[in-house]
Amino acid sequence: MNQHVAPLPRWKRAIFMVVTLALPLVALGLVEGGLRLAGWGGYPPFLRIAGSLPSGQQVALVEPAASKPYFFANPTRPGYAEETNFLMPKPPGTVRVFIVGESAAKGYPQPRNLSLAAFLQAMLSDVWPDRRVEVISLGTTAVASFPLVYLVRDAVRFEPDLVVFYVGNNEFFGAYGVASINASGTTPTWALPLMRQARGLAIVQALEGLVHRKADESRTLMEQMVGQTMIPADSPLRAAAARNLETHLTQMLATVAKAGVPAVVCTTASNEAGLHPLGEGGPAAEAFARAEAAAAAGDRTAARAAFLAARDQDTMPWRPTSATEEAIRRAAAGTRATLCDVAERFRSLSTEAATSWDLLDDHVHLSLRGQAEVARAVVEAMEELPAEVRVEADRVAGLADWQAYAEQLGSNDYDAYRVHHTLRTLFSVPFMKRSNPEAFRRFQAECERAERAMPPAILEAAREWQTFRPHAGGLRPLTGMVARVLLRENKPADAEPLYELAQRQVPDYTSWYLEYVYFTLACRERIHSTLTEADRDDAAAAIAQGEFLLQRGFSETGLTERYVGRLHQLRGEWQASLRPLMAARSRLQGSDLVACEQALFEAYRRTGDLTAARGIVEQGLRHAGQFKPAYQAMAAALEQIPYFQAAPVPAQ
Repeated sequence: MNQHVAPLPRWKRAIFMVVTLALPLVALGLVEGGLRLAGWGGYPPFLRIAGSLPSGQQVALVEPAASKPYFFANPTRPGYAEETNFLMPKPPGTVRVFIVGESAAKGYPQPRNLSLAAFLQAMLSDVWPDRRVEVISLGTTAVASFPLVYLVRDAVRFEPDLVVFYVGNNEFFGAYGVASINASGTTPTWALPLMRQARGLAIVQALEGLVHRKADESRTLMEQMVGQTMIPADSPLRAAAARNLETHLTQMLATVAKAGVPAVVCTTASNEAGLHPLGEGGPAAEAFARAEAAAAAGDRTAARAAFLAARDQDTMPWRPTSATEEAIRRAAAGTRATLCDVAERFRSLSTEAATSWDLLDDHVHLSLRGQAEVARAVVEAMEELPAEVRVEADRVAGLADWQAYAEQLGSNDYDAYRVHHTLRTLFSVPFMKRSNPEAFRRFQAECERAERAMPPAILEAAREWQTFRPHAGGLRPLTGMVARVLLRENKPADAEPLYELAQRQVPDYTSWYLEYVYFTLACRERIHSTLTEADRDDAAAAIAQGEFLLQRGFSETGLTERYVGRLHQLRGEWQASLRPLMAARSRLQGSDLVACEQALFEAYRRTGDLTAARGIVEQGLRHAGQFKPAYQAMAAALEQIPYFQAAPVPAQ
């Protein structure tokens, strides 16, 4: 018998529908939350506080990993900024300058101590001798302008007095560029923040992590970023690139202005007269041929026009175009920021009326002289800034020439070789070598000339340095590797200045920095048989940095502990060296472990714990293998102590 079932009331049906529709959203929310707990999702800050010092000040740092989420199409090979550390709140009497841009702003391929930031800091320190100047590079490799909008939002919270923009080289092939591997730049500018939010979801990032394969390490980052290799002169992508740059630079300048911070906006230079078009033939090649002919005839006006036409018609626009250059000028004018027209300045300095090799190392990256010339141009532009950061014209006129600053900052033959090898690698990229074979030959010849002048042991170190995969970020400094060879050859006077340079080529608050401080001071001790009070203070400051790292778990290899211990020993603090050296011992291997145990042996010997010293020797003799001679030497030293003369260490 059929029974009539009364329909559910409307309010119950509504609740049922809401619950039914909400369940998938709740499930997604739970998955999202779980993935967030597992470390997926969101965007790391470009600058962050790493921890507090005993003084109460905080150590802030530029975060290299912050740009990784923007490289969602190649997450295993992202571009990044160089780590730099500074203090918050800003110390009294300090002028803090941030440089915003891409790899050219970072100073690539020059080392950190010869970058745009280093030159600008040296020049500003000369014009303001009574002030402490910090110039901090936020240059981030391989990004277009859109990610930099968020970098600037982070940066203004860290008390800058001035922001310098050197932006505009990557609007085609950088992350969020219009022709990059992810092609996100073709999205309307108003929609890009929505895309960024969607790509910040943990679910999206986790799924992308599953589907993307590891990067091909045989290909450079430059090759991997290309999504579209042929962009005709009439392609709408060119207008989109200029639109994106103007929009995003305007947003960055608005953020800086809202924070009450003045800005200097630079146009970006490119190699117009020295570099043949990178794309295939056509009008660009014809224009370049006309330009070379005009330059040879001494017609600067015609040469300039033709070189710029060749650049603009290049179907592979790795260089900024006239449209992006004008976008920078419009953004500066529209926000009343101070314009520093580097592109035109460089053309005026060049014999062909278009920029060439003396100021550029490749297509957009500044040569050693180019770094200095941009810095000087920025200092001159600062004559128009508000009083707090204004530079007086007579002070600018008194600045030394670029060679003097390069020498002061530590230019040397080994870093010149480093740069030439980097450029040799760049110009061996197939499309670069095909379009500009003479550039490859140029840097190949420079490398071969330098290698012929190197002693065998140093040449071996240079070849070892090259085995690291070339990329846009930081390798171990070649200066430090050469210094290690010289120290092993008992040439501490030659090694010491190179170790001191290596200190300036790596970030503070890293094990590399502690290592180079230690070896610099060890060289000085060997040269002079003692350390000065200033040297002892340097060792103490480095120990404090190491303790900061250890207290916050920033040590992963044991090297921080090792060099904290060795620095204590340079200060004669043998008992204090035991704790970090014992901690390092359990984490090191190979020659690093042997060196640590040698230091630990000496600490035990100096503190009178001869039983512990004997234990290190006996264990080493049993297990050291190829390093056995080091432990035999320790055993011999131990047997010279009267306590052990009656009971020598047993031979193994």
